[in-house]
Amino acid sequence: MYSLPISAMNKNGLMEIFEILSHYPSQMMMRSGDITVDAHSLIGVFSLDIHKPVELLMEHEPSESLKNALSSFVFASPTVIIVPPASD
Repeated sequence: MYSLPISAMNKNGLMEIFEILSHYPSQMMMRSGDITVDAHSLIGVFSLDIHKPVELLMEHEPSESLKNALSSFVFASPTVIIVPPASD
């Protein structure tokens, strides 16, 4: 799983991020603190606290076009998150 730290200065910035992500149909989640929401859910995205760090979570490495589209909102390089297999 890949984590891309993003930042929006206000709700308008959050709306811009949402509009960019709407052009990329792959499964994406956004996490802020203890809250994780579907990145394609307008209500979910607007429930995030933009005063806390926000991560865009993806199953695969983001494409160059997505990185370029989000470049004004990204403040660090993507990182790989190792998710241990679920225990039975």
